[in-house]
Amino acid sequence: MSFDQIYEELFPAVYRYVCLRIPASDIEDVTAEIMAKVWKSLSGFEGRSSLKSWALRIAANYIADFYRRRKKVEIIPLTEELESSSESRDYGDDLATVLSVSNTLAQLTEPQVAVIQLRLIEGFSSSETASILGITQQAVDSLLYRAKKSFRNIYNTEMAGGEC
Repeated sequence: MSFDQIYEELFPAVYRYVCLRIPASDIEDVTAEIMAKVWKSLSGFEGRSSLKSWALRIAANYIADFYRRRKKVEIIPLTEELESSSESRDYGDDLATVLSVSNTLAQLTEPQVAVIQLRLIEGFSSSETASILGITQQAVDSLLYRAKKSFRNIYNTEMAGGEC
């Protein structure tokens, strides 16, 4: 496979994965570094998982190293993306829903957010998610169950309180 093919196939998933974990000012650089690392490591890909899940495992490791080097974790609100891309369009109820979901996700643990993103948003299987996160498939299933339960409880509490 050529670099262009790898980039075209993997960049969207890697970019989305990075966006939820890295401050906006570093997203482009971190994504580029991860894509370069994937390309350099391609000869070591053994095919025991999909190429996409293998690349996201590289991304997870790179992000962990990124924060180890910084020794400071920043919370990234989802609203940052909305504010930077807001046009004259009126988001109305959509914005309220996004903000509510954003607030709910911010109250979950990082592993819970990761498992929700990989399983429910990206559509990875339990075994692929386990490979990416470096945990067992049973742990993924348990973590997803707890994440969904926590999300539901937090979201319903916010909605009952009238917060949007």
